[in-house]
Amino acid sequence: MTKRLSSLLMSLLAPLTLAGCLQDSASYTLAGEDHAITLIRLQDWPWQSTVNLDVVAIRMPDCNGGLRIRDVPRKAEPALFQAPEAYAEPIYILRVEQRHFAVSTASCRVQEFKEAPDDAGRMLGHFREQDGRFAFVPAEA
Repeated sequence: MTKRLSSLLMSLLAPLTLAGCLQDSASYTLAGEDHAITLIRLQDWPWQSTVNLDVVAIRMPDCNGGLRIRDVPRKAEPALFQAPEAYAEPIYILRVEQRHFAVSTASCRVQEFKEAPDDAGRMLGHFREQDGRFAFVPAEA
């Protein structure tokens, strides 16, 4: 009876260990193109206050690539900017807390800046929770 009770308790408690875990995503899609920048939040355990953030640059059907940013506060609201034209290829700049990343849908690469850029460019919006969902929220016009 003890083994049976133990198995029953384990089957009832197993879903609770997963409750509160997180895996969601939000995308910024470039108008009229098959390009997107997608952020995927991953939280392994419900007691964690941080997430891993996968940043994926996509240009269909040619390429997709990305980078994982570890231990980002769950409440962080990454900001996306259209970078100035001074860069060798068109890029976007993603600011996550105090870190900055160059995101290219032309080469499908994501790279961290060693130092914050002097000018991130025009603010496009934030990735944040809105109405209970992770979403890209455009900047006010």
